[in-house]
Amino acid sequence: MMEGVGRRLGSNKSGMLVNIGSHSLNGRERNVLFRNNANQTFTEVGWVNGADRIEDGRGLALLDADRDGGVDVVLRNFRAPAGMLQNSGAEAHWVSFELEGTASNRDAVGARLRVRTGEHWQTRVVATGSGYLSGSSLRQHFGLGDATRIDELIVDWPSGERTVLQELAADRLHAIREGGEVAAAPVRQPSAGERQ
Repeated sequence: MMEGVGRRLGSNKSGMLVNIGSHSLNGRERNVLFRNNANQTFTEVGWVNGADRIEDGRGLALLDADRDGGVDVVLRNFRAPAGMLQNSGAEAHWVSFELEGTASNRDAVGARLRVRTGEHWQTRVVATGSGYLSGSSLRQHFGLGDATRIDELIVDWPSGERTVLQELAADRLHAIREGGEVAAAPVRQPSAGERQ
């Protein structure tokens, strides 16, 4: 055993602990950010958007922080303060849902949402964790491209109840309570100075 590299565990245990000080074992992998090219391919664009940091990633959260319909990213890297990447990408239609359980748990964790626009389906599942030391907003966000409405929404609640809604407006946050109560909130429009 090399001097100062590690120490043996107690006499009745096998193995070795290695003292690495304040360093990470990950080897400084850079953060990456992928853009969906809408043709079943992706391009890594982290270096363009400021996400390509040298610190090891420790946490990531997705949310619409400025309530403009674009998903923003909060990054937390090893030994670095948290930072936010504000989405200022191309304008496209979207819809978000905030669920409230009644027979199910209040945050509707485990609920499955399916959204149909034309023949295209998208699915999201409400979850509290999204990776290592990470958790994102419980609001479920769907990008709609050119679609200006949702043809059909199916929510399968953890209780086994199903909610089916049709003809929902795009570019809105829809609050849905288990049992069918729905309210739509218009989005806050960003000022010209906010979108750059």
